Formats: sequence, C-alpha cells, structure tokens
Amino acid sequence: MESEVFNMNRFWRYFKSDFNAFISRYGITLLVLSTMAVTSYAFNGLITLLTTGHWFGTVAPIRFLLFFVLGIVVVMTAPAKLYGHLTDRKEGSAFIMLPASRLEKYVSMILITGIVIPLIFGLIYFGLDIMVCMLDKTCGQSMFSLMFFTDFKSLFASTLSSSEMLEWSPLMNDITSVFTPFLYLDDVFQGLMVFLLGALIFKTSKTGKTLGCLILLGLSLEMILSPIIAVSSINKFQVMMGTDINMTPALFSETFPLISWMLHHVVLVDTLWDGMLNCLLLFLIWLRVKRMKH
Repeated sequence: MESEVFNMNRFWRYFKSDFNAFISRYGITLLVLSTMAVTSYAFNGLITLLTTGHWFGTVAPIRFLLFFVLGIVVVMTAPAKLYGHLTDRKEGSAFIMLPASRLEKYVSMILITGIVIPLIFGLIYFGLDIMVCMLDKTCGQSMFSLMFFTDFKSLFASTLSSSEMLEWSPLMNDITSVFTPFLYLDDVFQGLMVFLLGALIFKTSKTGKTLGCLILLGLSLEMILSPIIAVSSINKFQVMMGTDINMTPALFSETFPLISWMLHHVVLVDTLWDGMLNCLLLFLIWLRVKRMKH
C-alpha cells in the first residue's frame, strides 16, 4: 500500500514532471544567463579588437563581478517564474489536484529551486569560463582558479610588516576564512528560499514586493541594532583613536570581547546564523504549501 505522505516512486514521477515544467518556464532564461561567460567575453574582445587592433579578454575580477550580478538575477527571478503562478486560483487549484502529496510537492519545489537551479547555472558558467581561458591566453585566470586557489592570507599579509604579521596572524587566519567559496552556498540557498516564499505569498509583483520587504526589514534591524552597537563599541573606538595606545590582539580582545570572539569564529557564526534562517524559511514555505487553498 502506497504511503499517503511520501512515496518514493510517486515523488520521482512528480519530480520529473516538475523538472520538465522548470525547463519549459525558465530553461531558456537560465541558459542565456549561464552562457554570458562566453557572450560577454566575446563582446569585450571584439570591442578591444575594433578600437585598439588587439584582441584582449576580460580579466577575471570583471568576469567574477558579472557572475555575481547574473547570479543575483537568477536568485531574484527564478522562484517567481517557476512557482509564482500557484497563487492564481486556476493554476493553484490544478497544483493542489496533482497526484502527489503536499510533502512530495514541497520537497520537489525545494530541490529544484534551491539545488538544481544554482547547480546548473554554476556548472555551465564556470565550465564555459574555464574553456575560454584554456583557449585564449589573454583570459588570465579562470574564475574557478581565482576563487579556489588564491592565497588571500598572503595577499593581506603583504600589507603588514613582519612583526605585525606575526602578532595578528591567528586573527588573520580566521578572518580570511570568509573567502572560502563553499561558505556562501547556504547564502545562495537562503536567497532563493526568500524569493520562493515571496512568490508563494504575494499575488502580484512578487519579486518587487519581496525585495521591498527585505529593504524594510534591513532598515528596521538597522534602527534597532545601531544604538546597541553605538553604546557597546563605537564609543570605545573613538576613545582609543584619540590616544597613542598601540593596538595589539590581546588589547583588542580585552576591549571588544564580543567582536573579537565573532572574528575568531566567523565561519561558525555565519554557518549557525544562515542555518537558523534557512530552517525558518523552509518551515514558512512548508506552511504556505500545506495551507494552500483555492
């Protein structure tokens, strides 16, 4: 007897149907955005060839900036394009009547939005970027090489003297860990979940209203936290800047214990914070799917 809550065979059939719908609704858009690694590179090369007579590829930092911007576009637009129609009475009723449980529909929605989309976008974009850099020597470093093999510790150490380097090395090791690319996977997932929740809540202007809510939430948090930060830290900074005290790691830890602890455990703090937010978002999306009625 098939489970009414979650059956693997039934889920797999539904997931394939949901994936085909994703290809139909957003496949072309995702393909265009993913291949911008090649099209933007070729456009830049042609412009430099026509203006200077020499072919010159786009440098890695500019390509990374473009990747970041296009990634934000995907995060903001994909959820509404894929599941925004569910707030429509006719489409929503059809979704409810599909032969799958609410849990199966929810899991499929999360997998496609939070894993399949960024995975396809990243693989195509990075793959094409690596291919371009292998074929054209003016390309320089590929983005993959820049992200995973750049020694950020040495980069920051070059700005310090040898004595300062030895003194601040433990803290620097912890701070430079924020440049680990894998640390931001949960942030990408979080952004997709935020806009998926907005797509399931708002009936019109889903992306714009979700973005507006994020801005209002950010301003509200700033108004609440700014006085706390001012009382706890800024006054100490102002007093110390007016003196000739030599700031050392020990003095910094003693004066700003909370900030020091967070800097030494930045990866842990970021992971725990993002983990809690992602769990909250997943719970809210589940409530919306579970209670969806038309």
